[in-house]
Amino acid sequence: MNRNAAAALLMPMLLGVAALGGCSGAVDDQAAANNAAQAPEVEAIDDPDSPRAGNEDAPERLPTDDWVGRWTGPEGLFLDIQPSPNGKPGHYAIANRDTLDRQADYAGVGEGAAIRFTRDGKDVTIRPGSGEETGFKYLAGKSDCLILVPGREGYCR
Repeated sequence: MNRNAAAALLMPMLLGVAALGGCSGAVDDQAAANNAAQAPEVEAIDDPDSPRAGNEDAPERLPTDDWVGRWTGPEGLFLDIQPSPNGKPGHYAIANRDTLDRQADYAGVGEGAAIRFTRDGKDVTIRPGSGEETGFKYLAGKSDCLILVPGREGYCR
């Protein structure tokens, strides 16, 4: 909880104490008002369950987060990117039908403006591109696409 939030939570209580003190006649009204106006020192506590815990410089959103969803290719081929079940920022669960005979799931990791994963023992990089870069006539002319193998494999929205 940050210092401003803690002060906002404690302020009504402090004002109530100041008001009660003013009713008794034993407390100077000006002193009570001065004490109520001062925010108490509150220790900041990090939430260990926060995705940014321990790394305050970590970005809240990655460019690859915008790729979450289903991307289509020709003849029923697709690429489906979802946030990873582990909840780590920049980690993705990938379902991919890259041929008519194969559909598989992979774990991907965002690296800048790309997602990397391993398929058939080889590193594969997903990056943004155009329909022309996919190599499929079906996708030519589209601009919102992801390329896995230039000229041979890509998917568009």
